[in-house]
Amino acid sequence: MHDTAAHLVDRVLPDVPYRQWVLSLPHRVRFLLAYRPQLVRPALQMFLRAVFAWQRRQARRAGVVDPRAGAITFIQRFGSALNLNIHFHALLPDGIFARTYGGV
Repeated sequence: MHDTAAHLVDRVLPDVPYRQWVLSLPHRVRFLLAYRPQLVRPALQMFLRAVFAWQRRQARRAGVVDPRAGAITFIQRFGSALNLNIHFHALLPDGIFARTYGGV
């Protein structure tokens, strides 16, 4: 974990503010995802799609053309007591990415 975090901070993530979003699921959904792991990816995509849509709406209201969102997500499968608890930790910039023309 330490090496991954150091790599992300030193080489991947830009120097901007971030927010952590956590999606905790109802027990029935946790068990479903545990027994059908092919559903984890679509569940994560729905979560991120909703957050990205909210970020893009906010950016468009502020006048940003073609806003882009991004995230790094870690899927955790167990809670602190080693109980089955599939949930997502997503790290998102506290804003969006936009192209600037003629600027830096």
